[in-house]
Amino acid sequence: MEEDCIFCKIVSGEIPCYKIYEDKDAIVFLDAFPFMKGQTLVIPKKHLAPWLFELDDEIYSRLMLVAKKVAKALDKSLSPVKVGMMVEGLELDHVHIKLFPMGDEGFKGARETLDPKPTDKEFKEMAEKIRMALPSADLGTSAS
Repeated sequence: MEEDCIFCKIVSGEIPCYKIYEDKDAIVFLDAFPFMKGQTLVIPKKHLAPWLFELDDEIYSRLMLVAKKVAKALDKSLSPVKVGMMVEGLELDHVHIKLFPMGDEGFKGARETLDPKPTDKEFKEMAEKIRMALPSADLGTSAS
């Protein structure tokens, strides 16, 4: 854990989030500053920075499998044209995968931030809708 890392603070519970899924290695939550409805972040619980391709194979594979599981839930719950994925670690020094439920315009339809930004109620409803689309075996490990 890094003291000044916002993602580490989310993992520790110091900063709240709209959690979709959690297991021993990863946590998944809605992006608080989305530019697409349902934009989701998959992060390792350990502070791993900044390059995905330098991760050990086990955690790399685990994060990708979690991203795949959540992408399928996004597809099922939000019915986008496609779910896109981007791996980052530039603006925040903590590896993270962004999942984007995209419409016909793909990334071209994205703005800097979604305007208007979803309300707290809308974020909560969206997180619940996505959680409910996860396979039932995963519902026991997901958190609200």
